[in-house]
Amino acid sequence: MTKIKFYIVDVFAKEKYAGNQLAVFVDLEKQLSSEQMLQITREINFAESTFIRSIEADASYGVRIFTTEYEVPFAGHPTLGTTYILAKHFNKKPKNEIVLRLKKGDIPVAISSPNNLEESRFTMQQVQPEFGALFNSKLISDALDIPLDYFDASMPIQDINTGLPYLIIFIKDLETIGNLRLNFEKLEQFLKQEKLFKSNNARGLTSSLFFVTRETVEKQNDYHTRMFVLEGNTVWEDAATGSANGCFLAYLLKYDNSSQAAIVEQGYEMGRKSILFLDGAVSKNQYILKVGGQVVPVSEGMWSI
Repeated sequence: MTKIKFYIVDVFAKEKYAGNQLAVFVDLEKQLSSEQMLQITREINFAESTFIRSIEADASYGVRIFTTEYEVPFAGHPTLGTTYILAKHFNKKPKNEIVLRLKKGDIPVAISSPNNLEESRFTMQQVQPEFGALFNSKLISDALDIPLDYFDASMPIQDINTGLPYLIIFIKDLETIGNLRLNFEKLEQFLKQEKLFKSNNARGLTSSLFFVTRETVEKQNDYHTRMFVLEGNTVWEDAATGSANGCFLAYLLKYDNSSQAAIVEQGYEMGRKSILFLDGAVSKNQYILKVGGQVVPVSEGMWSI
């Protein structure tokens, strides 16, 4: 029976069993078909799994990312978690940067302490953002049965994409963001109506919802967030979302200040404390979007195929 190596890590975490879970599979001989990669991702049932498919002549790595529903061109915590595995198990000498070749493009990931990976911060630079449609809070409130007084009316609601699309929605405080409950049927209807569903927009991707409040659980952090995604006939919450935070960083640069450094907490409602570091700037409509965090190893083994 053929077997391939796999690793499990927690991303945007300072200790095991926090942050966002990721399975990383090594398939340099390209034994797996796209369908098999999707089946494996569904079997392990994390938000995403990645597959290391090639070592390029320039020392970059070809990587594919799957959710339990489909292959995606980019995702945040899979990018950082995969980089940790490459740095730990593939690099003969410590490196300050590794480049992943993803469907969305080449993503460089900086490694702050290559000689001490468990204490290192991994920071990716995301591609230029695409700013999509704006929405008013009354529309979102009516469509999703979220009380109108939950919203922070001072902040716009916008669809933003740096590889995966998100609606950035400001909520007024911790209590209201903690009370959020989304209904699958209503969310699906809203996304289809606004052409934000995978089957009726040019991107072929469903927009997820990223809720933000300035009130935080831990005072050293700047924002508290929750992310909800529509997949597999249900609404899932994500413990830590690097791609969404890249979109959020672009949002802050556009609407708040042209230079940003922020600490974001996520996953607290799920019991998976996650910490993400945002650093960015915009000048002449060119965005620098950096999202970072730590990675913690959990397990490794062989997968039968």
